Amino acid sequence: MTSITLRHYHSRVRFHIMSVEIDQLLGIRDRVALVVGGASGYGRQCALTLAKYGAKIALADRNEAGIQETMAQIPGEAKAFPVDISSVAACEKLVADAVTSFGRIDIVVHTAAVLQSRLPDEVDEEHWNNTLNINLRSQFFIARSAAKHMRQAKWGRIVNFISTAGLSGGLPASIVYGISKSGALAMTKSLARQNGRDGVLVNALSPATLDSPLFRRGMSETEIEDLKAKHLGITAYGRWIKPEEVANAVLFLSSEMSSTVTGHVLRADAGAELAGF
Repeated sequence: MTSITLRHYHSRVRFHIMSVEIDQLLGIRDRVALVVGGASGYGRQCALTLAKYGAKIALADRNEAGIQETMAQIPGEAKAFPVDISSVAACEKLVADAVTSFGRIDIVVHTAAVLQSRLPDEVDEEHWNNTLNINLRSQFFIARSAAKHMRQAKWGRIVNFISTAGLSGGLPASIVYGISKSGALAMTKSLARQNGRDGVLVNALSPATLDSPLFRRGMSETEIEDLKAKHLGITAYGRWIKPEEVANAVLFLSSEMSSTVTGHVLRADAGAELAGF
């Protein structure tokens, strides 16, 4: 064996050992992860990151075209679940269908949300119900349904996306959004208390603002650029955060590395808290 071939062999052995060590550290290979809101943005990147480290992905979203785009990028086993999660029945059926397809459910990452600007005096019943149904109610019923299966297995991870608006109350124009995210935080903490003794850890993640369809909805290009400049001004980083950076935080909360973390809010928001947000 030549010296070059020997070096190549040793490199491959070291890489294999490192891969095994990472697998053991994360403990998510062959786990089943339900990613809600996986058609775009943070949801898509969370699905790709979890799949990269060996998780099987149940990908849920109402955007069927977006789901297929994500599916095409997943480097492993995955199944698409086109679904509108605005009803309780749909939320419970989603979990049941994922369990039927994969035989289990180990991880839930819920990133789906709606945001529509309305000042308090402009809020009507439809706006209120639509926002809370997606942002709060769906998180609860999906988490509750999944936790039942996780408790039987004595292992589970649930990560609910919230927002700085859920921590600070948000701006007047996003009052209902802030209410929904505050409620999601309270719900997350309560479920953490209920399920911890059965090995099911429930946490929230507050991400940095992402230049996404949700962020851009209803604004002109000028308004978007103005708002982006303001957001950059309040972060300690002074730059836009990449989706994969937030997905790495989700990877931590979904893995064995977070075995002592539950009922917690992980702020992956580029230091927005330092500006009072």
